[in-house]
Amino acid sequence: MATGNGHTNDGQEPETTDVDTAGINDENNESDSTQTNADSKTESPQTHEVPDSPSRLARMNSNISQMNDNVKASATQVKEKALELHEKIQKRRVIVVWAILSAILVVVIIIAGTYAFWQSRHGEEYNYQQLQELAQKPKGMSKTGGLPAFKASDYNPKAPSIDLYVDYFCPGCATVEQGFFRPMKDMLAARQVNLYIHPVNFLDNKTKNHYSTRAASAVAYVASHQPERLFDFSTALYDKTYQPSKDHNRDVSDQEIIDQAVKAGVKESIAENSTKGTYNDYVKKATKYTSSRKELYVTMQDQFRFSTPTICINGKMWQYRQLHTLDDVTPTLINSIGLHREQVGNPKVTPAIGPDGEAIPIQQKYL
Repeated sequence: MATGNGHTNDGQEPETTDVDTAGINDENNESDSTQTNADSKTESPQTHEVPDSPSRLARMNSNISQMNDNVKASATQVKEKALELHEKIQKRRVIVVWAILSAILVVVIIIAGTYAFWQSRHGEEYNYQQLQELAQKPKGMSKTGGLPAFKASDYNPKAPSIDLYVDYFCPGCATVEQGFFRPMKDMLAARQVNLYIHPVNFLDNKTKNHYSTRAASAVAYVASHQPERLFDFSTALYDKTYQPSKDHNRDVSDQEIIDQAVKAGVKESIAENSTKGTYNDYVKKATKYTSSRKELYVTMQDQFRFSTPTICINGKMWQYRQLHTLDDVTPTLINSIGLHREQVGNPKVTPAIGPDGEAIPIQQKYL
């Protein structure tokens, strides 16, 4: 029987009800642990990194690759647009340039046409006026630019005038002038003719160092200071051992020109001054005027133009080009002014045609 003091009558230990103390302890421990973990989380929060999975990395790489492709595509488009714009600008530029060039060409054609028309109507008159207004004229120059090959005191108003147009680079001029040098000298001495030499430079661009201009200017200087030696000097410039030519073109020095003048009897001081270009402007303007005179034109190589040598008798062109050969020029010229060969150099005989008559037609035997 149980007593109030909790002891049994038989002295044995009192029975107790079994309680799962372990469970309680576990709960308490769990509670403590939870509390501890909560405190721990509160006091020291921790971050846990989750590694990228292979699939996520693949997607990221794919996105990056797509972005690169998009960037490349955009760059390509920008480049194509830029090239397209550049091509358009270039095309417009070409169109503008061609339009400008076409306009300039039209203007040039109009100007050239107008100038050609003006020259055909007024060129000769204008060039003639320019020749007359020369600041430095050769002494004794004729209205047409001829240089007298005689002293003023030897002019014969009853004799015919002969005008000889030459370029000192012209081989045909050499043949003609060398051929009638002696008969012409004799006629000049007998005052049977009045000879005028017209030096031109229309072959100048074919010579070296502007030889045609330099030689013509030297001739003009001699004509102004020692006219009685002009024809001799002019002929000396055609010496075969001296004259430059198409086949033997060379740069002729001033000293060589001076030497030829001295050989022809020109005073040394005059010869030395003759190469200073005193009459270059005369040569230029005389050539322009002469080249614009249609009455001096001939058909050469299918072109109607001025050519040398040209010979005029009393102001009208003498048609020596009808002759078989240039060797016939001298006897035919003598006959055309009304002289016989044996009368050449006779001061008592004046040519039949006089100062105003036309040349006698060339005899058939010379044609």
